Amino acid sequence: MKERGFSPALIAVASLATFLSNMSAGIVNVPIAGMTSALGGGNYALVAIVLSYLVPYAVVMPVMGKLGDRYGQKRIFLWGLGLYTLSSLAAAASPDAAILVAMRTLQGLGGGIILVSIVFISTQIRERQGLAFGIWRAALLTGTVAGPVIGGYLNVALGWRSLFWTPASFAALLWLWAALVLDELPRREERFDWVGSLAFLVAFGALVVALAVSGMDTMQAGLSAAIGNTMSAMAWMLYGVFAVAIIVLWINQKTEKTPLFDLSLYRIRLFVLGNLGTWLVCIGMFSAMMFVPLELQYVSGYSALQATNALLPLTITAIVVGVWGGSITDRLGAALPWAAGFLVMTAGFVALAVLGTTIAPALLFAIMTATGFGMALPLAPTAVVALTTVPEEAAGEAAGLFNFAHNMGRAMGIGLLGDFLVLDEVRSYSVIFWISAVMMALATLLAVGLPVRSAHRA
Repeated sequence: MKERGFSPALIAVASLATFLSNMSAGIVNVPIAGMTSALGGGNYALVAIVLSYLVPYAVVMPVMGKLGDRYGQKRIFLWGLGLYTLSSLAAAASPDAAILVAMRTLQGLGGGIILVSIVFISTQIRERQGLAFGIWRAALLTGTVAGPVIGGYLNVALGWRSLFWTPASFAALLWLWAALVLDELPRREERFDWVGSLAFLVAFGALVVALAVSGMDTMQAGLSAAIGNTMSAMAWMLYGVFAVAIIVLWINQKTEKTPLFDLSLYRIRLFVLGNLGTWLVCIGMFSAMMFVPLELQYVSGYSALQATNALLPLTITAIVVGVWGGSITDRLGAALPWAAGFLVMTAGFVALAVLGTTIAPALLFAIMTATGFGMALPLAPTAVVALTTVPEEAAGEAAGLFNFAHNMGRAMGIGLLGDFLVLDEVRSYSVIFWISAVMMALATLLAVGLPVRSAHRA
């Protein structure tokens, strides 16, 4: 394997691809009402268009990381980026909502596969690795928060179909660049566990959908009672599917000679801590990004634009600090930026829980700025801790599990915290922010288990 110093080209390819995949998750959020009106399908289509991308995107990475270890990470990455490109173009030409949902599903699958890009950084970048991880994760965060804004502007300027053909055009160019820049990584010559992979995808695909729809009747004020009841029944059915598939996966892990997951990775303490850290930071991230604007709109009387503007300090600060946090990790190790970031997030959520709707605009600006600082600072440390302490032959699997932990933080943060939400009730937001504060405090304590200086690959 060819190791590199600090390679701007490699980092740029990996980070731009990650930006595109995360941007597409939320790019439909603003214009989706107009899209469903043009294509038909009503409220069911509205929900399906959003979930069809998020479900494969959230759950595919552990399987694809292991598949890359077996058949080649560069090959898997290029297949994922190609699938994303072609399905985006097909989505732009969709004649109805059903076709769009199908193409969004393939687009989400390609977008999830793209996240194997982090393995090129964890295995090949040897100089200023914290900064490299910081750039990659800042690109991930930028795509997440910029998706709705970019989608809104493209819709106004070029129409909703441009939400798909515009990123496809950039992705096609990026595919050519990646084919030239990336090197293939070593492979593991062992049989691939297809049964375990299918059980895993079914289990966690069902869980993500169940979490998303279980609180839909409270988080989507426009849905009718009938639709809300249908979604509640669907959620319980999906939880049942999750339970059955998990049992199948457990049996397969016990009986398969080369099972899907190498559980010895979870005997590496720092790998476990890194995964817990990224799961918790993502819960805090989406708690702030989802529930703060809802409270501002439904309790404080902000317009949608005013609520969006209130999140700008959080967004801008998080993007800048995500990169800076990587440099800090290179110089000081992971423990200090990890603890400082989660501690600041804890304070931010306590302030939101205590002050409620009485927050003055200037104080809200300060709280959002501090919370953005806090959520971004642990991004690089969690990646460094998790991905530089595993054997190189398991790098793809480790990267897949790490990205899965991050994405499940999004699903569980919105799904589980959303169960406490009553849109126009101040107390429900206070409960959500107190729970978020407790979780961020627990994440702060995890820093006790980290080395003072950066760890090196086992």
